[in-house]
Amino acid sequence: MDSLENELNVQAETRQMQKLQLYQKLVLFTVLKFKWSILAVFLATVIAGICFRYIQFKHSHHKFEGSVTLFYTPRASEEVKPLSINHVLGVFSRQQIFHQLVEEMQLTDKQKSVLKQSIEVKLLRDQHDMFIITGIGESDEYVKQLVNTFVNLGIRNYEEYRTAELRNFLEARERRLGELQAYQKSLIEQLHGLHRQYGIIHPLEEMNNVKKIQGEQNAAKAELNVKLANARHRFAVAEKNYKAVPENVIKHRAKLREFMADMRKFSREYEKAKLMFAERNPRFVEAKTAYEVTQKEFEAFKAKNRITEFDENMLLDIEGVINRHQEAEVALNQMELNMKSLQAEIALVKEKEGKLQHMIPEHESIERLLATTNKNIALLVEELTRVRSNIAHVPNDIILNERVVGTKAFPMLPVKILALIFIAAVFTSGLYTTAVVTYDIVCGKFSGIEEASFHKDFFNTVGVIPHKDAPFSAEQRKILNNEMFYHFILRLKNTRTIFSCSLDGSFLSSVIFDEQFTKAKRNTILVRLISASEAEDRCANMQKIGDFYYSDNGNAGVNFTDKDVQHHIEYLHGFSSGDGKGYGYGYGFAFFPVRSLSVLEPDEISSLYNVVNELKRHYQLVRISREKPFDASCILVRQLHDICDATMLYIGKKQTPRSVLRRVLKLHDEEHKIYAVLTGVTDVNKIISGEYI
Repeated sequence: MDSLENELNVQAETRQMQKLQLYQKLVLFTVLKFKWSILAVFLATVIAGICFRYIQFKHSHHKFEGSVTLFYTPRASEEVKPLSINHVLGVFSRQQIFHQLVEEMQLTDKQKSVLKQSIEVKLLRDQHDMFIITGIGESDEYVKQLVNTFVNLGIRNYEEYRTAELRNFLEARERRLGELQAYQKSLIEQLHGLHRQYGIIHPLEEMNNVKKIQGEQNAAKAELNVKLANARHRFAVAEKNYKAVPENVIKHRAKLREFMADMRKFSREYEKAKLMFAERNPRFVEAKTAYEVTQKEFEAFKAKNRITEFDENMLLDIEGVINRHQEAEVALNQMELNMKSLQAEIALVKEKEGKLQHMIPEHESIERLLATTNKNIALLVEELTRVRSNIAHVPNDIILNERVVGTKAFPMLPVKILALIFIAAVFTSGLYTTAVVTYDIVCGKFSGIEEASFHKDFFNTVGVIPHKDAPFSAEQRKILNNEMFYHFILRLKNTRTIFSCSLDGSFLSSVIFDEQFTKAKRNTILVRLISASEAEDRCANMQKIGDFYYSDNGNAGVNFTDKDVQHHIEYLHGFSSGDGKGYGYGYGFAFFPVRSLSVLEPDEISSLYNVVNELKRHYQLVRISREKPFDASCILVRQLHDICDATMLYIGKKQTPRSVLRRVLKLHDEEHKIYAVLTGVTDVNKIISGEYI
């Protein structure tokens, strides 16, 4: 599928290139054909332009010209940029200068009417600081006076314009200077008021001191935080130990200590009595009673003082626990007092820092504005000095390079005018050429032998048929016909089918080679396409074989007058009707009926293709034509061109439209050759010499 698509693309590109080549050659031929008329149009335009210029120059007052060159060297300044050279040219072209020029020179009405055209102000080529003023007039003295007066007026107007511009700028800058000085004074008053409001003169230095003090305070605070943390830790440990002893135990520690001593004493005596005496012994009873009485008194004391949980170990080092708790509490309170004192100092410094933070931005803003204002005032003073210097330099901005000391006569045909005339001639001849070539290609007709030589790549010319009024005798015409047939036979080679296409409005394609084929005893047949409605009348007496009608001479018998030739014809009985007649070797003549003579339908194309293949088995050459001449709208031309091996065109001089010829020539390719016979040719010498081949 891809290879087929590529092949179709290549064929399309090839046809486009062939079409382009065809038009290129046709355009070249048409241009050469009308070369003398094109040259005549060119020369006529040149002559007309020269005549028009002569008449214009004769009635013109522009016969002399003079010029002066001026240098534009303004003093550069950043404040007021110098006028651009184009702006200066605009000042010199102001209407006011021309009014002043009329008043000073007292010009006539005619001179006034052409005054603007008489003066030209333009920039000097390749120069950015020089411009030239050119004057044109009828006489040498008038031109000198005109240019000198115009230059003086232009310089005067420039000085007035530039000086006024600089003075306006100077006044604006002086007003600006006064505004800046008033603003500077207000800023100073704001600065003093700020000092009075906050009571600080140098806020930045004060802020540095505050930062330094805050650094020291932060260090002291960090150290105090460490000590406070240690004191809190010691207090927490002491408090934990202190709280581990019940409050009532601490309160009655002395009495409890006495009870514990008595308890241990009576307990030892009781234990000793149990070991030494019997239970009824008075000593044992006394010891036991003393122990129990002491124990009851102890329990009564605990109940009375609400001592629920008591351990003898609680009394161990109880004084140390109490002392350490008191010492830790005192130390913690002292550290907290120190911290509160430091925090108060930090708050005071922080408050001062806050005041400075509010003051410093405003103070710095005012100082920046004041510094900027001072700088602007200094720059503005320098600027005013430079502007005053520029005002003094204005008279030297424009310097005359030379005065007009002589003039020159204005030529009637300067290079510019000659170039315009030449361009107009080229343009006119180009339009004429385009119009002629377009008309001749679109609406023209084939012009003869010369044009055929430009189409050698698309068709081979095999011969000509002279015009009926050409000075040829019957014998000469016969010789030309025989020579044409000879060239035609030489070019056929392996061609088996040829399509005869008449583009000249005649029916030559049907009969031109009949006699030659007969005399040459060539095995050929002519197949004519006719409409189906005509087939019944014209082919009534002819033998129908398949889809076509066959006859040796168009009726029923052979068309050979030579009896010996008739005996050599062999009839084929495979397609006969049973009466011994058929088509065979020699010269045959057939009709193929179709529904339309402009386009073949698919079944007709298939049928004609089969007929041609069958006839090729019995004839060396099969020729196909139709009795109606072809035009550009016939699709039949392309259909028959594809079916046949070659196409024979009959092209008539001044008879075949180029549009029809181009349509047929587009069918040219390597597989299907195109031959041509030129009809109606009148160039006798070229026909005889054979230059057309």
